Amino acid sequence: MKNIALICLLIGLNIKLSFGNIQTIIDPSSTSEQAAKQPFLTTLMKNGDLFLNIPHQLLDTPMLFVRYDQSMERKFMQVEWSLHKDKILLKVPPIHSSAGNILPLKPNLALSENILSIFPVEPQKNYKDIYTVNITNLVLNQVIEWTSDFTESIVPQISMLMDVKGLENEVIIKTQRGIILNQSKVSIPVFFGFCALPKPMESRRYDYRMGFFTELATVKNFDTNNRIANITRWRLQKKNKDQLISVPIKPITFLMSPEIPKKWRPYIKAGIEEWLPAFKAAGFNNAIVVKEVESLDNWALHSISNSVVHWGQKRYLRGFEDSRGSTISKIIDHRSGEILKADIHLGSSLKSLTDNYFIRVGPMDKRSQKFPFPDDLLGSLIQELTAHEAGHAVGIMDGNFGEYSYPFEKMNDVKWLDTMGYTPSVMNYTRYNNIVQPEDSISPSLLIKKVGPADIYNIEWAYTEFSKSISENEKEETLEGMVRLQDSIPWYRYNNTLFEIIGPAASNEVVETKDPVRSTNMALKNIKRVIALLPIVCSDQKDNARLERLYKKTLKLWWNHMKHVLTLIGGYDIHYKSINQPGKLYTPINWKIQEEALDFLLENVFDPPHWLTEPEFEVRTMYSTYPDYVVSYQQQLLIDMLDAARFKRLNYLETLSDHKGSVRDYLTKLQTGLFKELSGNVVAKNRRKQEIQKTYIDMLVMVLEKKRMTFDAESKYFDYPDYIKGHIMEQLLILKAEIVGWLNNNKDAPTVGHWEFCLKKLNTLL
Repeated sequence: MKNIALICLLIGLNIKLSFGNIQTIIDPSSTSEQAAKQPFLTTLMKNGDLFLNIPHQLLDTPMLFVRYDQSMERKFMQVEWSLHKDKILLKVPPIHSSAGNILPLKPNLALSENILSIFPVEPQKNYKDIYTVNITNLVLNQVIEWTSDFTESIVPQISMLMDVKGLENEVIIKTQRGIILNQSKVSIPVFFGFCALPKPMESRRYDYRMGFFTELATVKNFDTNNRIANITRWRLQKKNKDQLISVPIKPITFLMSPEIPKKWRPYIKAGIEEWLPAFKAAGFNNAIVVKEVESLDNWALHSISNSVVHWGQKRYLRGFEDSRGSTISKIIDHRSGEILKADIHLGSSLKSLTDNYFIRVGPMDKRSQKFPFPDDLLGSLIQELTAHEAGHAVGIMDGNFGEYSYPFEKMNDVKWLDTMGYTPSVMNYTRYNNIVQPEDSISPSLLIKKVGPADIYNIEWAYTEFSKSISENEKEETLEGMVRLQDSIPWYRYNNTLFEIIGPAASNEVVETKDPVRSTNMALKNIKRVIALLPIVCSDQKDNARLERLYKKTLKLWWNHMKHVLTLIGGYDIHYKSINQPGKLYTPINWKIQEEALDFLLENVFDPPHWLTEPEFEVRTMYSTYPDYVVSYQQQLLIDMLDAARFKRLNYLETLSDHKGSVRDYLTKLQTGLFKELSGNVVAKNRRKQEIQKTYIDMLVMVLEKKRMTFDAESKYFDYPDYIKGHIMEQLLILKAEIVGWLNNNKDAPTVGHWEFCLKKLNTLL
């Protein structure tokens, strides 16, 4: 009778109800035979300790061990419980990918099992095939190397177990973890979970020509190496296999956190649902479901069964009002690439969204000329932000999708903009459309990017389901045929520019077209209008903070446009291809277009207009030449123009018949433009121009004085070849002679000191 009473008490206290599933929590000292029938792990907190009950049938079965902490990154690893004599081992086994290889989660242990922790089996009575272990130290005090660079200093005095919950095929543990953070002792909530893994789904092999994450974050397509890997995607299966378009057996479901203000929820829902047509192209109706919920407790938030859209609270902290912190966090089945959980974190501040919209399209959308923006405009910006993050949540990377492919002439074509958008993808870093002009009378709804043709194409390639009757060869041929659509449709092309920006198809922050110079000229007209609007939109302020902030961001936008034009010099049109696809991966930009770009930069970067560099309102707010953002951006652009990687690309272009003499022609034209005062009657009184001229000399002298450090080919990315140094020496000798000649003829000029200083710099080398 005592045993029966104890069982009833335990059941009353510890049965966990979630999503219709019931789990009984097992006390190691009880005698219930019911425990042996439990399919997953169960737990009990007793005297401040946490016990885990492991059924025999779960031994050596892969499951996930997950950590949720204050960072937005989810830490997880595949583990197995194993019995060794009288001990239970928690092991991290090698992961055998369905791509056909072993994943190197920890390179030194890739082919062997790692023991994460060892537990003595707790004594029990009358239990068969149930092993109980005390995991208190594991979740409270043990430093677990979730990643190769993960470090943590634990403070036991402020660490404690808080609670535990059993859900369907999942156990979630809440702790308060004391750690050293920024040299301070803090106690933060940290949740741990053990989750059952499903049977691996059918995977899709990674292809570097498409823009998808691989199953390991450390394996990304930063180059043209088609690694043996799977892409990350959800398990979408048709409910009606015989239908061309069917609802899925289990749709991708997102829960909107109750912390999201109600007025923004329709826009967030609409942003996620922008992807529905893309999944329909892949054969799925209603593939995504977005739900509003009245409440989400900590257990639901940290369950692998729920993907949650979070509304970051950091935006409300003083000092973080201008943050741009939106991202996603995913939990992946590394065996197949299946996305098990994907949380969307909308952390970007509303101020950053409104500022970036105004400085680009303020002249075209009068709603943005009054702060704060009306809710319908701000909601549309939140929708675009959500659509971008939702793209990550379904597997697509950041990258360049189809840039440098849209015709410039289509940028004010309403029909084109309505069907194709002004950029092919919501996943690239193109921003709001500031190429169109106020006189074009383009609807503001067409100034904000949406899920586009490149996005639909990528989802169709990744999620199209094949009949079981189709052979693997037929699947590969079909998928390859889809990839080859890029041969004829340039806005389907993907490239990743993390390592090197090698052409206009690889730039960010601006709207790209097939004619970057003309596009930038149009954008500059709007930047001029924006600067004229700044005093007006800030007239209601009691300080100059907004004015200074918007002007600073406008200057940065100007810099990004200049960088976009600069990508033409030594640049290529990029088209990733397999070995048996005809044509080049990198097609050089026509030399005349490169020369046009250089002329544009010499005029607009080094002799920028006064409306940009010296607006009328600046006299009211400035008291020093510090900080001078204009000259800083000019110097950064000049250093980029003299970058070793650019010279090596120009050097390679000289091997092609229509690019002979590219290096010398480029350097001659650049130097002549920078020092045009030496060949005419122009007096270089502009302090910024003088600083740029000295920067040019400093940079090239530094290049020539730098000693050779290595002969290893792959370590010489930042080195300048001797061939390039020869051309640089030639130009500096010419420059020295021109300065000497100018000084001989202009001994009383007010800029003699400047040129003597330049000559002194040259003489240190020559």
